[in-house]
Order: sequence, then C-alpha cells, then structure tokens
Amino acid sequence: MSASAHHNVHNNDAFDLDVAIGHIAHWLPSQGPIKDFIHHNTLHAVQDYPFHEGVAVAAQVYGAKSYLPLKDYQQRFAEGRINQKALDWAIAQAACSVYQEESLRASLFEPDDHSHYPPQSLANHGIRSAWLNHLEIDLNGLVHPVMFRLLSNFLDQGISRWAMPKPDERFWDCVLRLVQNSLLPLYPFHQPVVRQMLDAGPDKMIMNCLAKIVGDESLYGQYLLEVLLAHPGWSGMVRIIETQPNVLLAPRAISLKELLAVELACELAFVDKKYGHSFFQIAKLPNLHAIPLLERDATKPQVPLKMRVWHEAMEWSLHSELLLALRSQAAVDQAAEHAPKVQALFCIDDRECSIRRYLEDADAGIETFGAPGFFGIDFLYQGLDDVYPVAQCPVVIKPKHLILESTDKPQPDKAEKGESLANMHFGAHSMVRGWLYTQTLGLAYALRLGWSVLRPGGQLPGIQSLSEVDAHGHLHLLRESEELNEDGYLLGFSLAEMADRVGGLLRNIGLTQHFAPLVVVVAHGSSSVNNPHFAAYDCGACSGKPGAPNARAFAWMANHPQVREILRERGVVIPDSTHFVPALHNTSRDEISYFDQQELDKDTRHALHSFQHSMQHALQRNARERCRWFELGPKSHSNENAHRHVVARASSIFEPRPELNHSNNLYCVVGRRNLTRHLFMDRRAFLQSYDPNSDSDGSILVKVLSAVIPVCGGINLEYLFSRIDNSVYGAGTKLPHNVIGLLGVANGVEGDLRTGLPSQMIEVHEPARLLMVVEQTTAIADQAIAMLGDWREWLDNEWIRLVACDPLTRELSMYSSTGWKVAEPASDKSLPVGSRSEKIIVGQTRTIPVHQLERRQG
Repeated sequence: MSASAHHNVHNNDAFDLDVAIGHIAHWLPSQGPIKDFIHHNTLHAVQDYPFHEGVAVAAQVYGAKSYLPLKDYQQRFAEGRINQKALDWAIAQAACSVYQEESLRASLFEPDDHSHYPPQSLANHGIRSAWLNHLEIDLNGLVHPVMFRLLSNFLDQGISRWAMPKPDERFWDCVLRLVQNSLLPLYPFHQPVVRQMLDAGPDKMIMNCLAKIVGDESLYGQYLLEVLLAHPGWSGMVRIIETQPNVLLAPRAISLKELLAVELACELAFVDKKYGHSFFQIAKLPNLHAIPLLERDATKPQVPLKMRVWHEAMEWSLHSELLLALRSQAAVDQAAEHAPKVQALFCIDDRECSIRRYLEDADAGIETFGAPGFFGIDFLYQGLDDVYPVAQCPVVIKPKHLILESTDKPQPDKAEKGESLANMHFGAHSMVRGWLYTQTLGLAYALRLGWSVLRPGGQLPGIQSLSEVDAHGHLHLLRESEELNEDGYLLGFSLAEMADRVGGLLRNIGLTQHFAPLVVVVAHGSSSVNNPHFAAYDCGACSGKPGAPNARAFAWMANHPQVREILRERGVVIPDSTHFVPALHNTSRDEISYFDQQELDKDTRHALHSFQHSMQHALQRNARERCRWFELGPKSHSNENAHRHVVARASSIFEPRPELNHSNNLYCVVGRRNLTRHLFMDRRAFLQSYDPNSDSDGSILVKVLSAVIPVCGGINLEYLFSRIDNSVYGAGTKLPHNVIGLLGVANGVEGDLRTGLPSQMIEVHEPARLLMVVEQTTAIADQAIAMLGDWREWLDNEWIRLVACDPLTRELSMYSSTGWKVAEPASDKSLPVGSRSEKIIVGQTRTIPVHQLERRQG
C-alpha cells in the first residue's frame, strides 16, 4: 500500500467511519499477547519512508525521541569510538551544499542539550490535548482507569477465575449488559446523555459523540487517532485481537470500533457531568490552525540534519569494524580443508555467535553452521504437558501441520504434578471458602512472609518445572492419514514433505556433501523466573518458543531412510554412516540437553561423547564472556565460577536480568563459515550459513534473505528504538510491571499495556542499524533482491544496510536503491589481533571492536 494510502485519515468526501478506523489502525503497535512476544520493527507504520524520514514522522506522531542526546555522540567522538573518516562519510551522505556543510561542521561540536528532544506531536500536542487544556479537565485520568478495567477483565486469559463476558458475547454487548442490568450503576455510563444513546449501537454512538465533542467532520479521524494514541498498548492489542482472533487461547470478540464507542461514551459522560450539555467544542478552538494535524504536518518529515549526521557516523564507525575484518579474510578452497569429525547446526541467533567460536576453538574437527532456529520445519506443536498447540515457526509463516508428542510411560496425575506448587495457589475460588482459608491459614502465611523478608531465598518451589524444557516421548511426525483434524490441520508430514524441508534447509546452508559421521542439531531456549518477557528470550524463528521440537523433528526426518532415499534422488546424498542428534542450548544457564539418542551405534556414541566434552568446555568459557556485562558477575578468571553465576541468576526470583539477550546485536553475515570463523565479534553477529558457489541465479539467496530480514531486522530495530526512547517505544523498567490478564504488562494495576522492551534488556545496547553482509557478487545479489517482494522495502529504505562481499576478491559493495557503491571502511587503525578470546575480554566493560584471532593448528 502506498504512503498516501497509509497516512490519510480521511478523504474529502463525507466522513466514513470504517475507512477512518482502517487508516488510523495503521499507526497502532502490532505487539500481540506477551506469551508470543515476537520481535518486529517498532516503526512498521512508517517503513515505506526512508529510515531517517520515517523516524522523523514517527516522532511527530508519537512524541518520541529519534536519536541519542548530542553529548553522547560527541563523547563517543572524543573517545575515538566515532572516527573522523566516518564523520566525513556521514556528512557526504547528507548531500549538503558547500555553505550548508561549513555551517554543519561548525555546529557539530557545539554544546546542545535540546537537539534530541521530541518535537510537538499528535499524541501530546494535538487537538484533543488543546481541547482538554481549554476545558481544564484531566480526561485521561478519569476515563483510562474505567476503560482499562473493562478491557482487562473482558480480555482476561486466565488470571481471573470468573470470565466477564458470556459465551460469544461481544465487548459492546457486554458493556451494554453491565450498564443496563447491574444492581449498582456502571460509572459513569449512567449519565443520562450517554445512557439514552447506548441502544443506538457503536456506529451511532461514535458519530453522536464526535458531533458533540469535535463538531467538524474534517477533524473526526484526527480525534479518533489521538484517543487511541493516549493508550497505544491497549489500542494495539485490541486491533491485533480483532484481526487475528487466534492469538488468544480464550477467544474474545472485540473491535476498535467497539473500543472507541465505549471510550467516547465514557468521555462524553465525564465532560457532561462537569459542564452540562453545553461545553466548548474542538472546532471552536481559537488556535486550531497552529495545532499539529496528521495530514498537514506529521507526514511531512523534518529530519534534524546534525543529529542524522552524528548517528550515521556512529553507525558507520561500528559497521566499518566488521568490514575491515572481512576484507582481510582470504578466500579458502573448501575442498582443500580436512573433512570434519562433527558438524553442528545452530540457530543464527547472535547469542550462538560466541558458543560457535569457543566450540571450534576447542576442537578444530568441529564445523558449525547457522540457520533460522526452526530449521525449516514449520508446524504447530503440542507436547504432553501442553494444554494447547503452539506455532514453532516464524510469525510470517502459517503452519498447516500439527505435531503431537506421546509416550509409552505412565504419566503422573495432573494433581500430583501441581503438588509442588500447591502451597502457592489454592484450588478453591468461591467467596465463602476463600474467606475461610484466609482466616485459618492467613496468620501462618503472614509469619512465613515476614521470615522471607528477613531471610529471602532466591529460589521458588518447583523451580525446575517452571523453567526447563524436557523431551518426554515420541513426536508423531509421519502422517498416517490425509484427513484434516477438527481444526483443519494435517497430523504430521508425508515423506515427500519431510524431504522438501530437510533438503531445502541443507541446500540453503550449503551442506549437501562432505557430511560428518555426527551432525548435532542445536536449538536454543532460555529459562528464567519472575520474567513476563520470557518469550522474548527464546527463539524468534520459533515464534518466541524454545526450538527443541524443531531440532528433534529435523533430526528424525534427516535420519529416516526413506527421506534420505528421496533426497538422494534429488542430488543430496547423506551417507548411511551419518547420524543426526538433536540438542537444546539454554542460553541463560549455558547448559545443553541432548535428545533421542536411543538408536545411536557405538562409533556415533563415542563421537557424541567427545562433542559433549568440547561443548561443556565451550559453555563454561561462554559463561565467562557473558559475565563481563553483569555488574554482580564474578571478577575472577575462573570459567567454573562464571558458569555457576549464570546458572544462579537464571533461577533467581530477584534477578531482572537473567541474561542480556540480544543486546548490542549489530551484524548479520550470510556466507560460508570461513569468512568469520577466526573473528572475535563480541557476540554481536547473526550468522547464516550460505554457499555462494551453489547459487548461480540467486534463488537460494532470496529464500535466505526472506527469513533473515524480518527475524534479524525485527530484533535489531526493536532493540534500537527501545534504547533510543524507552518511555515511548519501550516498556520502561521491569520493576513496577504487573502482568495484566496474561496479555501484557502494565505499571501498577491500571496502566496502559507497555510495548517494546524493558530497560533491563536494552540499557547496554548500542542503538545502530543492522549491517547485513552477503557473500555473493553484486550481479547475483541483484537477482535475489529483485525477487524479495515486500522485504525489499527494508533494503531500499535503509532500515537495514546491505553489503555484498565478493567470494573471490573480498571486494565490498554497499547496496542502495540507486545502485551499488564501493564500501570503503572508515578506519584509521589496522585490524586488532588477539591470541585468545579470554585475553581480548579482560577488563572490558563496553563493546569490543572486531578482532582477528590468531590461527592455531588443530
């Protein structure tokens, strides 16, 4: 859809409510329920603008900061973290006239504490704010507590024992029932001016309220948008539920129209209560011409040139660190290398960047690959302990297959399973029985609470069952019937579908020959407690779930003789001696679990045992590298102490930072491992395996980019904007967060749902756009880009930067919508060299430039 179609709230014809709501919904957050936290571009609403213009438009709509404070950039320059070459490059990108450039350079180092302040915005300085200031009434303070209570109770997914709506009852009908049938009046809807309009329905309610409050049809859409922007979290959640009702386990029927109808009725009731039937309309505001309007002002971006230049200079300084290193890597003839003893397939997740480095350093016979962590197996999964199935694939994929887990072993009764948690939650919820429990057991629990205050413990009862992922039995992967189940899903995959997925992934990563006797498929997940954002720590390619089911499914399919036979006919020959073993890396605890080892022969078990030894050593070294970021982390050089610390913090109920997750993510490298194997990249790189020699027409590259752009780009941009303005684009600090209805978090019990990332996840993050480097010629990269479809927008508008690295010459070329340009790294220094990762990280508490690691003989 074009920018004009997105950004118009109304047209010149008579006001069309449905069209207006469709337009304003575009500006709302698209974050769904917190159980399925999926990283995405926070500013998706302006993605059709070039990056800096889109950020400027968003600032004028939401009232957010666009850049770091000027003094932060100046300090980075003084420390050498922004260099002069990068600053000159950024000024050249701005395409200034000679006079403008002289003035710009003169202003860059002047003290200025205000340049990063947000501009006047619709959210904070629009027609609604001006009207409320004129009326001298805090309408948000009156209306929002009423609306948030209604919404949280109506949409509740299990925190409340009693469901507010009746079966199949819509939000509007539910509120109407409460108003008309409650013994006590539902405040403030009992006001006569509102109550007499309720029977007319939501459409007429909205139009009648707009006529009384606004009075000018040309401003109706603007007012509706500002109402929703006053609480973007709840507004965005309602829109997600309206358009994707399956995101809720307990379905709820609600729409933005119903939300607006109830909220406008609430507003009118409060205004009428204070001023009577005659009150000042928005159309009569004396300074209406000076108030920001969406069409007239906000969609005409005003990019602050000085801040743009500083931000570009910071990014190019950081990007140049990797480009300088890549340019120095010699092209390696794959055929000349020794055959690997073990191959390990990891997720592209940046947290796996360091574990791969340590694993390869521990044993030169181990070769690692990277792919999106669903490993090409898209399905809904329901384990033995799961009440409902969950998607195990990127959110852009709609799975058609359902996989169930079963076991031959007797399972404990559900009541028995919950026994360890029985002292945390009573089974009875009735009013009388609850009162009796309170009176009889309350004193004992009060004493226990007092003791816990004096002697707090870091563990919860049943902590393992709350935070660990186990494999209980068998996955039903082979489809036995072509009939759809009652929900319209196929139960399992056919052999041909399995071959499609296994072969597709192996071709994408360039592993079609020279298979090792053992291939370990390593998924990842993260365990933590007291952390409502837990889904943001798991695998983004698995819709915020641990990837263990995908690893198990991929290994089972790749081991199946008939699947291998189909692959052999397609040119992918997996030797009979090769065995795939699934595993799960717990990224918070730096522990690993191995699954489904029942059918391994003696030689494979020996190879796996050797791999496990190397992996355990790598995990301990990885824990120590992570600990340099933790303020309370051990200061010793003991890997064992570091590992004990990360395990303890992942299990502590007092720990708001179980791990720093994707903080400081910056790079994505799509290419062969020899391009990055001997580089220290400080856990900042997403690593996607790709063989440029097997992709003569770019067909494989377009599949790879279609997956990594939304996954890696979404992670990067959500971290970037949550760091730039954590109060608007982020969730603020975790400490006052309460979980509301299992939908999201809010400050206190009556706040708006917070979107984005909490400060504890982004406080050390350097907010720079993702640099994606593709090992391929520009000619073939062009062919792939031409087939990208909607994802090309990310590249053309520079929401992420793309560089092509020639497989033979290592020449670097940067992509733009106008063509390729030579990418010359902005660096005054040579590539730093380190002998070992442990020596590089000593004493470092900030991000470390890319280092070349000295190559050692295996």
